[in-house]
Amino acid sequence: MYRNWLLVTALLIAIYSIIIFLHHVVESYRTRDFSSKVPGLSLMFLVKNQQDIIEGIIRTVFAATGKYPVEVMIVDAGSVDQTAKIITHLKGIFPELRFLNTGKDGGVPKKISNLCHGEIIYFFDLTVPVNYGLMSRTVESVLNGSRASLYRTRVLYKNGTKGRCTRS
Repeated sequence: MYRNWLLVTALLIAIYSIIIFLHHVVESYRTRDFSSKVPGLSLMFLVKNQQDIIEGIIRTVFAATGKYPVEVMIVDAGSVDQTAKIITHLKGIFPELRFLNTGKDGGVPKKISNLCHGEIIYFFDLTVPVNYGLMSRTVESVLNGSRASLYRTRVLYKNGTKGRCTRS
């Protein structure tokens, strides 16, 4: 009789172990470290109160980056509208999206470029009202390899140099 209980207990432990293992495999795939696949390009968006355009911008970025990996980081600098909520929802759709919400105080990290892993970081400042069409064309031109931009975008390099995209 004890043998049967021992066998049942061992079987339950084995099933539980398999379930835990499969859970870890699925979670590691869902939350995979996307930055290890980034060849050198990061897009960082500093946003504040951009609820009207942020979803379109994020969808534009991920539609254009389907062919190659690009790190996408969004820092919310204290939005008081629905921007953070929209980004959090989109993070469920695009698990590669990295999001830092600084809260309503809006503090921005001093070394903001250290948040990204790419060798080249395109930094988009969306803390003032921005035209969606202009911004989406800017993102598309950057992702297509153009050095010209319709919106003045700061370019940061991991070696410490900085630059700006030219206005076309």
